Amino acid sequence: MKQTIIAIILLFNLQFTFAQEDVKSKIDDLMKEYYPKDNDPGIVLEVYDNNNKTIYAKGQGIADLKTGRKIDVQTNFRMASVSKQVTAAAIYQLIKENKIDVNTAKLSDYFPNLKGEIRNATVPQLLNHSSGIFDYEEIIPKGLKEQLHDSDVLKLIEPLDRVYFSPGTKFRYSNTAYCLMALIVEKVSGQGFSEFVWDHFFKPLNMHNSLVYNPEDEIKDRAYGYHLKDNEFVFADQSLTSATKGDGGVYTSASEYKLWNQAFIKSMEEGSSFNDFFEKNIIAINKDCSYSMGKFVAGDQFGNKVFFHTGESTGFNNLVMSIPLRDINISLFTNRDDKKINPFIEELLNILDIKLMQQEKKPVFKWLSDTYANEH
Repeated sequence: MKQTIIAIILLFNLQFTFAQEDVKSKIDDLMKEYYPKDNDPGIVLEVYDNNNKTIYAKGQGIADLKTGRKIDVQTNFRMASVSKQVTAAAIYQLIKENKIDVNTAKLSDYFPNLKGEIRNATVPQLLNHSSGIFDYEEIIPKGLKEQLHDSDVLKLIEPLDRVYFSPGTKFRYSNTAYCLMALIVEKVSGQGFSEFVWDHFFKPLNMHNSLVYNPEDEIKDRAYGYHLKDNEFVFADQSLTSATKGDGGVYTSASEYKLWNQAFIKSMEEGSSFNDFFEKNIIAINKDCSYSMGKFVAGDQFGNKVFFHTGESTGFNNLVMSIPLRDINISLFTNRDDKKINPFIEELLNILDIKLMQQEKKPVFKWLSDTYANEH
């Protein structure tokens, strides 16, 4: 009997190994199909389990066309809106320390010069994009050449006496809200937002090469962003909105994002205070998709929760995804904004046997890209 059990275990392990090798081979073919040129800007893809054991990891293409430096799992990419989960975690840290009272605090407590209904918006409403606050991108002065910072976003919003809807009544994706939350972190903690994130998260998690970007920062193994124009990639690393922190300022690598994501999975264990807060403040976008704490939440074909976020910015296009109950996680970062990522993701999910909801007869990530075009 003992020998039979051992034989069954060995057979299962062998079949599992063959299955993994088949998946790796199919992903390799997919990488070659969508990102075939070694001398173009490219992609890093890492697929791993909840214990950070790698299932697939590969960089393809060039991080910096000027030097020819290649992309690998240590290359640091601008996360764009993937950064929002870091801002949400910073806010939660202050809530946990009883420095922000989510039951009583209003936006006017932190920014007394705001006008109209937005003064009564709450921190949870900022977190789940239900504040109704105006998109700062719509009111950037014409001819502006200097990059905006989070404090500039506040200055643009302060004179406005209008909202898209009364706070707390709807979902509308908002970069403005996350810029203001970075300022709240600074006001409450007395630290710069970059320093707060480093001290409370990146340093303790051993994410030593990750940071919230300041223009004067030197970023180790940095990927620069590029845009495809007339069949050539041109430098497109920064825009007017690339220096804001709260809505999109994090730089990290595939290898270090795994450390962040593992902490997220652990913090979402049932019964934890973070899980309770996450679930209490989740907001439905539609029947298939919700949002909380810097994460979209959907379901897969087996009924498991899928946590994910995309990040689009000039020169960059990213996706992170976790399905904890299936023990599978994906980090996919690119330093090119040619939109190849959308069909690539759909084919990758098919290989991994991950099926998400369809929206308006569009693949899910094409739908997200179209719906949240101001993501960055």
